[in-house]
Amino acid sequence: MPAEEAKTIILNHAKLLFIEKGYDRATMDDLCASTQMSKGNLYHHFKNKEVLFLQLLTQHAEQMSQKWLRSIEQSTSPSEQLLEMADLFGRDCESPLIQALEEYARTLSSESESLATLREITEVAYCAIRQVLQTGIDQGVFINEDIETLSFGVMSTLAGATQLCLTMPNLSGDEYAALHVNAIKLLLKGISIDDPN
Repeated sequence: MPAEEAKTIILNHAKLLFIEKGYDRATMDDLCASTQMSKGNLYHHFKNKEVLFLQLLTQHAEQMSQKWLRSIEQSTSPSEQLLEMADLFGRDCESPLIQALEEYARTLSSESESLATLREITEVAYCAIRQVLQTGIDQGVFINEDIETLSFGVMSTLAGATQLCLTMPNLSGDEYAALHVNAIKLLLKGISIDDPN
């Protein structure tokens, strides 16, 4: 089977496995059984379980990025764009892969090489937020504050809301989204020149 086809099959099965068992309990043996591939074949395409998981997270981040871009194009103001992004962040809390990410993150040390990959994934969201904020500053909608400070504030608010939401597993996607949107509405009151409501 062609390499790309094999990788796609492995990734699809691995995603289901991480969703079902979480990061810690999922094993390469489980993946061999579900894909009906040998360990040698799996390791030929992916060095280990961590590399496989990071590839899934990268794909997930790319899909989220596409959703952000579509929502930004459809929103008319920078404030609306940030609220749309908050909604998407909130709805993403429902993704079982995000639950596995929480488990995976606890396994990392500060020296882990994987932190660079996680930073790259986070940078996708950070760049999108920075772009929206810069547009808002340029249009006179947001205060003319240092763009990095503003970006950090928005990203911290969204990441913090996600962290808290992951401790509340009984909420719906709508409820997660509402919590994120309300957090950004409060933040917008502090950075907007005119109240966005």
